[in-house]
Amino acid sequence: MKIIATIGLCFLLSTAAFSQTAQELNYQGIEFAKNGKFDEAFKIFEKAINLYPDASGPYTNRGNIYRMRKSYDLAIADYSKSIELSPDNLDVNYARANAYLDARNFEMAILDYSTIIERNPSFKDIFFDRAYAYIMLENFEGAKADLESQLEITPSDFKSQANLINIKKKLELYDEAILDYDKLIREFPNQPDLHIVYNNRADLYSKIGNHVLALQDVNKAIEINNEYDLGFLNRASIQLNLGNEKEACKDFKKAIKLGVENNKHFKIDDDYEKLKKLCQ
Repeated sequence: MKIIATIGLCFLLSTAAFSQTAQELNYQGIEFAKNGKFDEAFKIFEKAINLYPDASGPYTNRGNIYRMRKSYDLAIADYSKSIELSPDNLDVNYARANAYLDARNFEMAILDYSTIIERNPSFKDIFFDRAYAYIMLENFEGAKADLESQLEITPSDFKSQANLINIKKKLELYDEAILDYDKLIREFPNQPDLHIVYNNRADLYSKIGNHVLALQDVNKAIEINNEYDLGFLNRASIQLNLGNEKEACKDFKKAIKLGVENNKHFKIDDDYEKLKKLCQ
């Protein structure tokens, strides 16, 4: 599933044959939600549910607000009721799957994603989303199969290609991963995150002991983004392994100055501990 700063919720119009009043209430609630007035929208959806308990749309839309509020159990209950009333609406299955994902119930998310795949395997990004759930369960073989399936549908999908490489690294398929990095860089020369790709390949080269190629790649990453904190930290580790302690400390201090320790992808490892002891 695509993780973004704000939750992308799709408020749905009911397609069932209820009175205009039920549809008007649902539409009114959607308009409030579109304008950021979620408390008002919630009240309208509740009113619609109380007056028309067999209309699926208001349950879905109230579920969206529950999910936005991080009340995942309540969101899942509303999505489930909507699915019971309109079992053919795969968008609601998708919403429930994502709510399960938010709640870190990855097994149930996979069940919903699998239902969608069985009924519509071309549903947008569905294999990618299930792959993410598999990754969270450390089922890397399952994730690999799903990312490969996603690429059969959308062969030019950068995020699927990049994540497949990461999975191959987890599975120690290093030669395949390096070839895939070459392909990714060749096909996406203007991708905004290309510095991350170079840095990740540098990390792989370091892992297999080729520190010279690792240094070339991390230099390229920093050339693309000269404020890349993780790049400077990675280069410090590479310089340390090459015996260049002075250069290693220079890069380590730069990474610290850029705030690398606050980066969500930062992890303390042996090289970090060595650099910290050497350079501070």
